[in-house]
Amino acid sequence: MNLYEEASSIVKRLSLEEKCKFCCGIDFWETFGIEKFNIPSIMLCDGPHGLRKEDPENFMLISTKVVKSTCFPTATALASTFDEKLINRMGKALGEECRKEDVAVLLSPGINIKRLPICGRNFEYFSEDPYLSGKMGAALIKGIQSKGVAACIKHFAANNQEKYRMTVNSIIDERALREIYLKGFEIAIKESNPWSVMMAYNKLNGHYCSENKYLIQSVLRNEWNYKGCITSDWGGVNNIISSINNGLNIEMPGYKDDYYKVLQNAVKNNDINEEILNKSVSRVIELILKYKEGKKIPYKCNFQEHINLAEEIAESSAVLLKNDDNILPGNKLQNIGIIGRLAKEPVYQGLGSSNVNPNTIDNAYDAFINNNCNIHYADGYSLKNDEIDELLVKESIEIAKNKDIVYLFVGLPKYYEAEGYDRKNLKLPNSHNNLVYEISKINKNLVVILQGGSVMEMPWSHIPKAILLTHLSGCRGGNATVNLLLGKKNPSGKLSETYANKLEDYPSMRFYPGDKDNLEYRESIFVGYRYFDSTKIKVKYPFGFGLSYTTFQYSNMKVRYNNKNNIEVSITITNSGNMEGKEVIQLYISCLNSKLFRAKQELKGFKKINLMPKESKEVTFILDEDCFTYYNIQTNKFEVEEGQYAINIGSSCRDIKYSTVINKKGSNVKTPDYKGKSPVYYELYKKELNPSKLEFENIYGKELPIATNPPYPFTMNSTINDIKNAYGGNLIISAINKKAYKVINGDKLMEITVRESLNDQPFRLMVMATRGAISRKSVLGFVDLLNKHYVKGLLQILRNTKRL
Repeated sequence: MNLYEEASSIVKRLSLEEKCKFCCGIDFWETFGIEKFNIPSIMLCDGPHGLRKEDPENFMLISTKVVKSTCFPTATALASTFDEKLINRMGKALGEECRKEDVAVLLSPGINIKRLPICGRNFEYFSEDPYLSGKMGAALIKGIQSKGVAACIKHFAANNQEKYRMTVNSIIDERALREIYLKGFEIAIKESNPWSVMMAYNKLNGHYCSENKYLIQSVLRNEWNYKGCITSDWGGVNNIISSINNGLNIEMPGYKDDYYKVLQNAVKNNDINEEILNKSVSRVIELILKYKEGKKIPYKCNFQEHINLAEEIAESSAVLLKNDDNILPGNKLQNIGIIGRLAKEPVYQGLGSSNVNPNTIDNAYDAFINNNCNIHYADGYSLKNDEIDELLVKESIEIAKNKDIVYLFVGLPKYYEAEGYDRKNLKLPNSHNNLVYEISKINKNLVVILQGGSVMEMPWSHIPKAILLTHLSGCRGGNATVNLLLGKKNPSGKLSETYANKLEDYPSMRFYPGDKDNLEYRESIFVGYRYFDSTKIKVKYPFGFGLSYTTFQYSNMKVRYNNKNNIEVSITITNSGNMEGKEVIQLYISCLNSKLFRAKQELKGFKKINLMPKESKEVTFILDEDCFTYYNIQTNKFEVEEGQYAINIGSSCRDIKYSTVINKKGSNVKTPDYKGKSPVYYELYKKELNPSKLEFENIYGKELPIATNPPYPFTMNSTINDIKNAYGGNLIISAINKKAYKVINGDKLMEITVRESLNDQPFRLMVMATRGAISRKSVLGFVDLLNKHYVKGLLQILRNTKRL
């Protein structure tokens, strides 16, 4: 008997009430358990770049009582390693720390595509490319689950911005959905079989993801044959009855007297077929049984090894963007200037549910001292505001004078990147940009170290001799940075997202943020380098770009068919420099003369290798049919278009070293052609991509929906912003803002960001925000009050609200 069959047999012996309790959490982090069948309650905890286990009794939405754990670099950095083996090792470390804390499910990894460079949660996501995202996600999942801990891949799907994320309807044409926004999930799920999948907050093409039959049943269950447990995001269920009917297995979080009874009554009223409920319960119990089996796997949790691994990942992920005159690596004998408060107080992770309480944290300033360097330091700017402080600038100028080299640390202060709200732009603080200009006037040997979890504008990139991007580099980013600057390690990271020259260059920004109801993905498949390469628009730094302290030569490209009729592509890489180093070899495929609108090229393979000076290695890629496919909306499956394909190998998407052309036989089906109706998608080389409503409707396949949720009457999905003009609305908003200010202990900058994230929250999230102290029925009463049903609303609130 397999575990699902065992779970199903247990379900047959449960009462209706017991079944319904399994489909809802019993509190913020734990599931229901039942002692008589030896089925324990299990704990789910936040990731994705470190274990975030908090006190379940703590009242706050984001608890400050969090267990210490290893803070690894965030997903942007992980993807920039292009190193699946390294990320797999991180997954194992995460699994070990979960085992130590008896955590059954780690909410990791995030696979969502970086559609918008300003998405506040981009630091938690791997890439703009689904192939890279899927491969990195699979590596992490395999590592976590090898230790007997469930990985929970998230957020399925199309959660690509924080603005309106709880209510917005992501409108995506089927090709873009399948080739871009679902493909990373498909790769990771098929390769690693995560034990759990988390649904996204938003709607997708008209239906909330947690009740989206197409996503859950048609794609996930039927097409991908996924057998694991499907959970909601926390507070992400719009209608639990609809969710269970359409395939969701468990709603998180849950509160004992407010959640399961809804399901119980729904079954009694025939709104849910009990057989559908049984299947959901079986998946939840199967997950618990996997956890019990996983506890038999031996493990050890060596925090020092994990910290060392975090440092190795930070070193492997850093991207050397510029190195004129080979100014790097520097050395400890130089007279060194260190400028920038981030050297002492680094930004090493983003804010939100992923925020780890690190068991240790270092900084670059201390690392320089530990390396016996001759350093002179100045703050340069304050991290409490973005304003230029002339006194601090003057001190920095004095430090920069007559130094052999100046290391200037700049980046995005910690409140810039967070779950719950998006960035306003790609700019660094004025105080940081100003220092680059001012210090360069004093000392030409300027090296900029850039900290941040996503794309940043660098109007000054022509000025410094070197730029090292260290991302959000976790608990050992300081030591890793100094190891790289002093040449103890050789930079080998490559950009996992395109750095355009300015925000307006990204086509997705023309349709952002949508409104509370609808967000149109009119750019379709043209995301990231797929767009920039197809239009030949100049970018600051292309996808896959990254320099090294050594040099690499590519030679002897060979292509052949193997006995499985797959294509084998090999190429020889030689370290032609004088320092040991790692190179990421990237393989892209182009369909030449396609009848479809297609990107100029797409990543379909990468390998990271280490080479000693003058050493050569042959690297081989195996390309199956899937590498050449597009999604055919007429046959509803991936097909190969007959024709010629270029196989391109290089060190970035814009540095192709070798290319060859092959012929491919295609599927015997008609290729959809929209050139007459939507020419803008075929003519990117002529003008910027800005499709009209009609042109997008043609590829979307139907008329675009219009906003359907008027501000009045108010519903559970109305937001704080919606009640501004309602009677008493400003009083409620003021009370919420005062509460937020009290929570963050007078930090005015944090007050602004918390308030901004709260404004787009639907009322139903109040239950989660107060950890159940305000019940669903109380929130319904609150909505009744706003709709001027004063007696009914007040009674609901008085009967159902617990003391806070």
